[in-house]
Order: sequence, then C-alpha cells, then structure tokens
Amino acid sequence: MSILGQIGYSGVRASQIALSATGQNIANVNTPGFSRLTPDLKSLGGQTSVSIGGGVQVSSIRRLSNDFQNQQLWRATTDKSYFNTNQQYLTALEGLIDSEGSSVSVGLDNFFAALSEASSTPESIALRQQIIGEAKQLAQRFNGLNSNIGTQLNALQGQRVAMTSEINGLSGNIAELNAQIREMESSGRDTSALRDYRENLVKDLSQYVGIRVQESSDGTLSVSLANGQPLVAGVTAGQLKVDANLAGEQQMTLVFAKTTFPLNQQGLGGSLGGLYDTEYGALRPAQKDLHDMASAVAKMVNDILSGGFDLNGNPGQPLFAYTPGSTSGMLSVNAMGASELALSSAPGEVGNNKVLLSLLELKSAGIQVAGNTVPLNDAYAGLVGRVASASRQNQADLGATTTVAAQAQAQRDSVSAVNLDEEAVNLMAYEQAYQANMKVISTSNDLFNAVLAMF
Repeated sequence: MSILGQIGYSGVRASQIALSATGQNIANVNTPGFSRLTPDLKSLGGQTSVSIGGGVQVSSIRRLSNDFQNQQLWRATTDKSYFNTNQQYLTALEGLIDSEGSSVSVGLDNFFAALSEASSTPESIALRQQIIGEAKQLAQRFNGLNSNIGTQLNALQGQRVAMTSEINGLSGNIAELNAQIREMESSGRDTSALRDYRENLVKDLSQYVGIRVQESSDGTLSVSLANGQPLVAGVTAGQLKVDANLAGEQQMTLVFAKTTFPLNQQGLGGSLGGLYDTEYGALRPAQKDLHDMASAVAKMVNDILSGGFDLNGNPGQPLFAYTPGSTSGMLSVNAMGASELALSSAPGEVGNNKVLLSLLELKSAGIQVAGNTVPLNDAYAGLVGRVASASRQNQADLGATTTVAAQAQAQRDSVSAVNLDEEAVNLMAYEQAYQANMKVISTSNDLFNAVLAMF
C-alpha cells in the first residue's frame, strides 16, 4: 500500500510543478521576449523485476527557445532596420529637392525667362534688375538646398554617435549577463529569465548592426559584427568609438581587450550601416551634384559676361561667385547695379543683345554632373530622378524585409511565445492530474486503514 501512496505522491508533486510552470507562462503572456516553460516528465522504474514502478518525476523545466529561429529573427531585424533608416533620410531628401519652393530647376527656368524677356530691350533697367533678382533667387535655392542637406548630415552624424553609445551599452549588458549565467549554471540554478533578457538585448543589438551569435558550452554568448570583429566574447565587451577627421567625416574604431581596430562602416548592416550608405550613397552625392551645378552655372555665366560690355561701355563683371567651402553661401550674386550687367558685345551699343543671347544658349549647354555630361536644364532633373529612384527601390526593399521580419517573429512565437488557449488546456489537464493523484493517495490510505482494521 505504501508503494501506491508513493506513486500518488510523485504524481501530485509533478502536477504541482507543471501547474507552477503553466502559471508562470500565463503570468508572462505580455512580457516581451519571454520564452515559455514546459516540464519534462519521466517515469520512475521499480526496484525489482516484478515492481509496477515508482511513479513520475520532473527531470527538468525546459525553456522553449529555438536557436535557428532566433538567428533568423535577428537577421530579419537587421535588414528591416537598415532599410527603415535609409528611408527616413531618402524621404526627407526627396521631398526637399522635389519641392517647387526649393527646386533649382524652377530657379533656372525663372532666370532664363528673365533673360529671354530682356532680349528685345536689353537696355531696360527694370528688366536688367529682374535678371539680377532672379539670379539671387537661383543662388538662394542652391544655398537653401545645400544648407538643408548639411543639416541632414549633421543630424545623421549625431544619430551615429547616439547609436554607437546604445551599441556599447547593449554589448556591456550582454557581457554582464554572460557572467551571471555562467556562474548560476555552474551551480545548477535557474537561468531562464536571464536568458530571455539576454536574447532581448541581442535582438535590440541586431537593429543597429548585423551580428553573428554563438553560444559556448558554459552558457555564454559570443557576439561579433558581420565582418567578424568581436563585440562580446564571454564576459568581455568591446567599445565602438566615433571620431571626426580633418574633412569633417566620421570614422569608427573598435576597442576590444585594450586593442584598437579601425572599423570599416561599409557593410555593417542594420541602422548603423544604413546611416553610412545613406550618407555616402545619397546625401553627400546629392550635395556634390549641387556644387557641380552651382560651379558650372557661375563659371559659364561669368565667362560669357566677361566678353561683354555694360551700359556705360565698361568690360563685363562676374555676376555669380562660387564658394565651395561654404555651407550656406556656396553661390552668391556679386554686388552690382542693373546698368553694370554686360549684355552687349560692343561698348556703347546699349541695344546690342548678343551676349544676352549667348546666355540664353546656356540653358541647353552640357555640364559634368555625377560623371555624365547633361544639359544644364536637365542636370537637376537627373538628381531628382536618381533620389526618387533610390527612394522607390528602398521602399520596396523595406516592404519586403518588413514582411520577412514579421514572418520570422511569428515563427519564433510559434515555439517560444505563450498561447493562452494552450495554457488553459494545460491548466485543466494538470489540475485533473493533481486531483486524480490525490484520489490515488486517498485510496491508498483507505486500503491501508482497512488492513489495520482487520487486526
């Protein structure tokens, strides 16, 4: 009879543990990154060949986590963050250069329209003043765009510094958790909650850079960048640093175990890689294109004016001044009166418009922009088209990676996340098993008491 009671008691104990695991799962149904727990049961054998058995035992509490699915989720998170970061800047850049209020193309059209209007009466002071006014408006459009792109670059560089700080914090926390997990597992203590927290940190880290993750036999994780450089090895964490060079561009280094490595930002992946590719694939090229156009406009207009004469018969003066190193004033209009515009090809001929007609021909003149020779009037349209095309492709990639990330999250959740319906079924099943085992113990006691009553 005692054996029957022992079997019933083992069943009660196993049911209690299973109910506790189910309760823990239900309690953490909304906890981000929580991996549900399940008891592993094993049957206890008897001590002799004719023994029925010894009941049941909970051999372990298993944390349901699939390493392959986690890796898939981290990679998908990296890709999604990369395109999402790109899109933030591409959308802003596209809206900026395609706006009618800041479009250089509109400014060029207005400038050449003023030249065309003055071609019939080049001696008109009012029409000459209009040319100077449109020249100033054109310069302002160049300067405004250049300044706004510079502002975006400054914001991007500030974001890079902030991301670097976040990465360093996450790496340090992962290393600290590695130390705690290694110590606790060596003494046989439960590390499920710490492992959940660590996986959450790894997922957060995967938003910023592409990573490779490998678990060691002692329970610690090693985390490295996509190019193989280490961020975390056991209980040691690396530190990323950002410094500006003489050109004002940011360079990154990785300090690990008192050794400093230069870090190539190309191909980093994640938001940090997105910042690099946006800076050198969109913002800086667009800014360079603007400088190329501004320089070409200034040179061509000034070269033609230098061969003409103003209303007073004086040789022509330059209309534009191009300053490549200026952030907000790369193109400006020199101070001059309307009568000083050299629109005549001969001194003293105020009605001569040959120089003015030569200026009008610049509208279709070819200039070098982005490695191609294109008409001046089409140069800016080409820039708008390149940015729009890049934005459109990035949006498509972002949509695809968002879908992949959602699928990866769903696959992870199908194994690790808590399903309340499933837990409700488990709750009833374990409760019934508990009550049935209590009945076994009660029956064992009744039989035992009946035997005692016989004497």
